[in-house]
Amino acid sequence: MAAFSLNIQKHIESGLVASGKFDGSHACLAAVTSGGNVLVHSPHRQPQIKNNDSEQPDGRLSWSGELAELQIGSQVTAICTGRFGEDERDILLIGTATHILAYQVEDNSDIFYKEMTDGALCIMIGKLGWLSNQVAVIGGNSSITVLDSEGTEIFWTVMGDVVTSITIFDFDGDHENELLIGTKDFEIRVLKEDAIMWDTKETASITALAGLSNRQFAYAVGNGTIGVYEAGQRLWRVKSKHRAITIRNFDINGDGQLELITGWTSGKVDARSCNTGDVIFKVQLSTGVAGIVEADYRRQGRPDLVAVSISGEVRGYAPGTAMDTPEPGEIMRELLAKKQALQMELRQRAASVPNMYHHTKLAVSLISARGAARLGVAAGPGLLVHCAIVFAEGVFEGETLVAHPARPQGELEIELRPPNNGPVDIHVKISVGPAGADLLQVFEMTRQLPRFCMYEIISRPEEVPQAIVNSGVTIEVAERPQRIALWLNQSLLLAEELEVAEEGPNAASIELWLRGLRDNKVHCFTASPSGKITVQTEDSTFAGDIVQSLAMYLGLRELTSEAKFPNDESKMTVALERVKGLKDIDAKLQAEAAGAGVLLKSVVIRLEDARILQNVEEMRKRLLQLKAINSDLIRNHEIRMNSNRDLLANLKELNIGVQRVAKLRVGKAATNAVARCRAAIQDENPKALVLAMRNG
Repeated sequence: MAAFSLNIQKHIESGLVASGKFDGSHACLAAVTSGGNVLVHSPHRQPQIKNNDSEQPDGRLSWSGELAELQIGSQVTAICTGRFGEDERDILLIGTATHILAYQVEDNSDIFYKEMTDGALCIMIGKLGWLSNQVAVIGGNSSITVLDSEGTEIFWTVMGDVVTSITIFDFDGDHENELLIGTKDFEIRVLKEDAIMWDTKETASITALAGLSNRQFAYAVGNGTIGVYEAGQRLWRVKSKHRAITIRNFDINGDGQLELITGWTSGKVDARSCNTGDVIFKVQLSTGVAGIVEADYRRQGRPDLVAVSISGEVRGYAPGTAMDTPEPGEIMRELLAKKQALQMELRQRAASVPNMYHHTKLAVSLISARGAARLGVAAGPGLLVHCAIVFAEGVFEGETLVAHPARPQGELEIELRPPNNGPVDIHVKISVGPAGADLLQVFEMTRQLPRFCMYEIISRPEEVPQAIVNSGVTIEVAERPQRIALWLNQSLLLAEELEVAEEGPNAASIELWLRGLRDNKVHCFTASPSGKITVQTEDSTFAGDIVQSLAMYLGLRELTSEAKFPNDESKMTVALERVKGLKDIDAKLQAEAAGAGVLLKSVVIRLEDARILQNVEEMRKRLLQLKAINSDLIRNHEIRMNSNRDLLANLKELNIGVQRVAKLRVGKAATNAVARCRAAIQDENPKALVLAMRNG
């Protein structure tokens, strides 16, 4: 049962709830309401003697009993609490589409108020391993900004898309925190300084991240999926028809092990084992969950799990809480499901021919042909395929495909089109039986699509495209070609296994021509007896995937390469030139805005003088001047915003290019390549950038 419950009678925005000790000792709740206001609930607030609620000092915050409302004036997009230094009082960080406010609730005063060109969509205060002090990390429109306690920017970098979630935790177990970032383009990345340590792609936009213990972290995506990774490997995932609003860790059953707490749009709050995903606790709120925080609301010396609904309902659960009574109808639904399963089992046992499917076999094939990877199934003699259900993460919309032919067929082919070069586990259920049968046999199987299943082997073209002759990457590995052939057999869908010739002119060498089924581009993979491997392709992303996959298979921690991709080099140098020009434009616009600001102050002073002297004509003249200056400022601001969008787009292009360069190497070579590219970009040196892209 809940340790406490209350209702603050306000509508709370989803995902915008935080808690903190703003006076250093009493836990308070901060939540965003509609209209750009932040509500602070302090159940232990002492009545004010000198400055009572009707005689409050000047400030943004106005108290009314246990509640206070902070007027922001614009739509709040993020909220966070934490401490920067030795002060035991938490501060409140509030983000909007244009600014970030650091507010000291106890003093009712601003700490800093800073313009954020990219917005503040998610905020977190914490200690990063490569910085000496606590900092505020802000995720914005395709960027990450780090501010110190005074609001000074100390770090900024570009991301591939809008940053939707961030968390700070020790990813690699070196006792120093890294930055975990989730973006709208389905990516989860781990950032250490300006280098990406690890990344993966999920099936939808990342909506929440939470650090756990033992190098584990939890994630939630927009399609209702939550899961846990450990040391970069996914432990489990589950999918719901509802969307997860918030996730965090908390020891709800008091066993000393943290559980994953999830709040859903349906109002359900559940706790799962971090290792298995099994549900060990769940409760139901009256409306959707707005947020879940950890706070010592009862002043017991240990925090409770506090769940807040969008209608303002607040419930607290103490560690060691037993599961609440099941919601109405839940037991009945479980009993009906068991009844249905037992009835089905009775039907099967009462079938007239109980052994009609004995020794039935199903033929299964996986090939790459006709523009896709294809899963083929064929039933045995006298049997037909009635239905096939295929679950493949990220391959189908909704992740599941049901193939149900109008008439049962002896064979069924299902088209698979993975969007990326990565291994995909497919789970298939196939129902087979004679025509008109009521009772069908279900085959279940699991297969893994190879990483490069969307590439088919072709013969050498009569005319090799000039684009791939001048493009590609070369690496050297101390491995026999036979082992390279084993990797190719695992990575491609081949009709028959690739073998290395032991005699003849091509002895101990490999030459493989591939065609991409997504774009029909031609690629060539060659390996010499000495271990020199060349990938001729104009697609640097494909080349990087080849290098990373081969290095992982061979267990290589360090790998250098020489790469040449003229198209990428041209795009990067053009983007660099644009960045240089846009920075000059921005500096000019800032100077103009500063000049207009000085002129504006002068005109306002003269207007005030005219008002005091009651000089109507002079006042009219100054007001017209003010109108003209204001119009110029608005126009310059619009130009500056457009310029900033162009600048961000080009910086994003450069950042994506640097990531592609890094994937062509492994280990320190990749880190050095990133450092050299970033140095060239910072120095605005296109020649150095091209050299870094080619040689790392």
